[in-house]
Amino acid sequence: MSLKNALASLLLALALWGCDSHAPKIDAIDRKAKTLACVLNGSPMQIAIHKDSLVASLLYEGKEIRIDLLEVKDFYQILMRFDPQIGQLKINKMGNELIQLKSGNEQITTCSIQLTEKY
Repeated sequence: MSLKNALASLLLALALWGCDSHAPKIDAIDRKAKTLACVLNGSPMQIAIHKDSLVASLLYEGKEIRIDLLEVKDFYQILMRFDPQIGQLKINKMGNELIQLKSGNEQITTCSIQLTEKY
């Protein structure tokens, strides 16, 4: 009987595994074209994300830089030429936080999201 109960428990756990109705639903960041407006080192920065692509444009201090987004477990790593003034950047899955790692310090800033038709 214990083997039968263990098997029934395992089947129930597998059936309920993906049924968390309270978990937030997060769409892929590239599902729609959007612009993220954030602050980086005290200056405004924008990231224009192209629809159906993990290629984006970063606009910072009057320069437009082509970037790639690499999807990692719970964030997107921003791949770009290294700049010591910027450090490493990543965006959370929802796209509302920018994480900057510079000189061993991590700083998180809030971003606003605007859907666009342009990209």
